Amino acid sequence: MRISVVIPAYRARDALELCLLSLARQSLDAELSAEVIVVDDGSADGTDRMVAALPSGLDLRYVYIPRSPTSGRARARNLGLAQTTGDLVVLLDADQVVAPTFLAEHARAHAGDDAAVVVGRRFQLGDGPVDRERLRYEFSFEALPPVVRGDEREPVLEAFGCELADLETAWHYLWACNASVRRRHLVAAGGFDEAFVGWGLEDAELGYRLTRRGLRLRYATEAAVYHLYGEPVATARHREWRRNLAYFAGKHDDLVVVLQRAFEPAIAAAGPGPGRHECALRFELAARVLAGRHRPAPAA
Repeated sequence: MRISVVIPAYRARDALELCLLSLARQSLDAELSAEVIVVDDGSADGTDRMVAALPSGLDLRYVYIPRSPTSGRARARNLGLAQTTGDLVVLLDADQVVAPTFLAEHARAHAGDDAAVVVGRRFQLGDGPVDRERLRYEFSFEALPPVVRGDEREPVLEAFGCELADLETAWHYLWACNASVRRRHLVAAGGFDEAFVGWGLEDAELGYRLTRRGLRLRYATEAAVYHLYGEPVATARHREWRRNLAYFAGKHDDLVVVLQRAFEPAIAAAGPGPGRHECALRFELAARVLAGRHRPAPAA
């Protein structure tokens, strides 16, 4: 199997370097090969020079596109998708570091299941120094800051006692910071909708379309990423998320799409209020009622 990794990047030179160094350390069996496509969405921070100076070991293509009013992750990922030659596309963000088994675990999760959309685990790293020199010659968790938070999807799965595909809201949890799907399914679905500009929901909308085409999401705990330097949602991002949600709801005449408003109290970050876990529980409960799946609220 040929694996194509697509990474959009914008002003993320230092984090992207760590991401690419970790991808250069992948342990792949003889039947697997990988390519990495970086789409630089108009950065002026020396990303191009960093990529050129990377040690060999990656089948890497670097694509630069000038910044414009239509710039965004959806457009950048589509440009990367157009460059891919692999059977399996792995979607990754520039601020993620991965262990040596990452790509092999994504490939393993697709074995025998042509209709899977695989989403991997995401851990949040805390503040702290990164030993870049060590990561140049080996992958080691000792070179990274400590993990401070686990994957936010797992408490929802535990609360409802089910697999990801059994959630009415499963499509919402296609997070393109760590996901994979057969290339032909992405092409058939039309890729990402480039009308999503700014932060949020372009990946969930793709998940919505893929599930409506009969694909099922699978949560792969071993295909993990480690998220660098997480920042709280800023006011500008909240505005972008609201605009994208309005577009999402206008595109699909389905009330469950509108129910994503349940997350707004957590995204707005305007003070004390329900966290993402509680918002996610409300979202799934409302979606189940809408679908006629009456189930008591999970225990707190």
